[in-house]
Amino acid sequence: MSSLTTLHLSTNVLTRLPSFHGLKSLKLLALVASMALVELPPFDSLHKLERLIIVIAPLLDSLPDLSPIYDLKTFVTMDRGTWCCNGFLGKCDLQNPMCGIHPVWGVPAATCLPINRTEKIASRGTLDTITKFSMSVCGGMHFLADHQPPPIEETMASCDGILYRQCELPGSPAAICYNARFMGIACTASTYPIEMRRRQIAQGVGDPCDPEYEAWLGCK
Repeated sequence: MSSLTTLHLSTNVLTRLPSFHGLKSLKLLALVASMALVELPPFDSLHKLERLIIVIAPLLDSLPDLSPIYDLKTFVTMDRGTWCCNGFLGKCDLQNPMCGIHPVWGVPAATCLPINRTEKIASRGTLDTITKFSMSVCGGMHFLADHQPPPIEETMASCDGILYRQCELPGSPAAICYNARFMGIACTASTYPIEMRRRQIAQGVGDPCDPEYEAWLGCK
C-alpha cells in the first residue's frame, strides 16, 4: 500500500474507514457519497497528499488534524458537512443550512459539539488549512434542483447524444445535456454543469465549444 497514490471511495455505508497508516505516497484522497461516515482516521501518514476532496458526507462532524499534510494544493468539500457549523471550527451556528435537515437526503439536523469537550477540537494546522481554502470548503448545499438522477429513455432521447446541448424539462428554467458520473448523456436541470460549461467557454479551457449547440452558453 505504500505505493498507492490515488484513493477514490464512493457510494458506501461505512461509518468509519480503515487506518490510513502506511499510505505515504498518497496524493489524491476523494471521499464521495459517504452517507454514514461519522469519522475520518488520522492523516499522520499522508505527508504527500496534494488533493483532498470530500463530497456528500452529511454526518461527518469533525476533521482529523491536517498539520501532517505538507503541501496540500487542493481542498474541496461539497454539500453538507456539519463540522462547518457545529462548533468544530470555533463558533456553533445551527442556523447555518449545513446544520439543518438535509433538503435532499433527509439527514436530521445537527447539534452543537459540547463546549467542554476534550476531543474533536480543530488544531491550529487544521484551522489554517480551512482558512487557506475558504473559497472551496463549507460552501453551498446540495438542493433537489441540483440533483442529477440516473438517465432514463426520455431524458436521453431529447439530447440525441449531443453533450452540452440545451434541452427542456417541465418546471425548469434551464436544462443541459450532460453525462454526470460517466453515465449516458441526458437532460438535467442541475445548475452545476451549466455554470461549469459557461466558465470553461469564457476562460477558453476544456473541450472546444460548438456554437451550433452551445451558443446559449456563450460559445461564438
